[in-house]
Amino acid sequence: MRSLRTALMVTAVVSLPLGLGLRAAGVPAVAPPPPAHAQTGGSADRIIGTYRLVSTEVKDASGKWSQTPSFNSIGYITYSDAGYMAVHIMPKDRPRFAGAQPTPEEAQNAIRGYAAYYGPFTVHEKDGLVIHTRVGKLNPGGPVDYRRYYEFVGNRLILIPADDGRPKDQETRRLIWERLPNVTLSPEAKKFVGFRRLLYTDRQTEKGGQFVSHGEKNEARAGSYIIYTPTGHMMAHLMDKEGRKPYAGTTPTPDEALAAYRGYGGYFGRFMVHNTENPQYVIHQREGMPNPAPPTDVTRFYVFTGHVLRLAPPPTQTATGEMSSSLLYWEPLPARSWKTK
Repeated sequence: MRSLRTALMVTAVVSLPLGLGLRAAGVPAVAPPPPAHAQTGGSADRIIGTYRLVSTEVKDASGKWSQTPSFNSIGYITYSDAGYMAVHIMPKDRPRFAGAQPTPEEAQNAIRGYAAYYGPFTVHEKDGLVIHTRVGKLNPGGPVDYRRYYEFVGNRLILIPADDGRPKDQETRRLIWERLPNVTLSPEAKKFVGFRRLLYTDRQTEKGGQFVSHGEKNEARAGSYIIYTPTGHMMAHLMDKEGRKPYAGTTPTPDEALAAYRGYGGYFGRFMVHNTENPQYVIHQREGMPNPAPPTDVTRFYVFTGHVLRLAPPPTQTATGEMSSSLLYWEPLPARSWKTK
């Protein structure tokens, strides 16, 4: 196992510009405008891919759709051919925390309008429905299954919430997503692509280049997801397994919001793999996260051992002079059947 001190030295590399030889996973091109007609339902296979949020819309009494007033959000949704999905939607321009940790009121503002969840999905072609089964979510309550009518307009996916049980033509809200193109990934970057769940976390320490301890296995957030996509994007969803309580009402109180915020972490953006360095690392370019701080890139040293991916942030120095690093172990999710006729 490589020295944590060596790992610390490598962290300086992340500040170098791309022109010095760092290889990016790729930046999607701007998609062309869609045609004016929609295709309801359709082949379930068309849904596989990664999309960015273009708009949310509401329908008036005359049946006309228009953008939701004051729409100002960003987000991504991704569906894999293994039968899993994940989503982050975040309002822009949220107020930042005054300190390192939020007050209950700051947490309430941070997660207001923020949607994040993950889990299996199932497409019902006959009904033109896709069902998101949320095994993890920022909001600790609410239904497990989210039902969405779906249709395609050119390279756009339209999702219409159907949880109230009304016919599609009576629904009045929809989300417009634009498909992102796949990019050219290096052979090493392709090894990352897919959905993984967290097995456990661990911690190791060294002092003076000598191994001190290892083996603090922790399964408190086991089952969380990390996702890397062929479009060069990634998402992380880290959720406490126990102790998360649903809100008493439809919206959280400040204290409930703070508890939800503390029990769920994650972010979304692009990724870049640097496999020619020693040790190897991947950069997560965070575009958004529940914390409203300005987005920053994070470095994760990685090792593949068989099918398990180990990620580790740069180590930190303790008060006693030891170098301490957390380790996260992720395994691929098994493929599942996700289509019904």
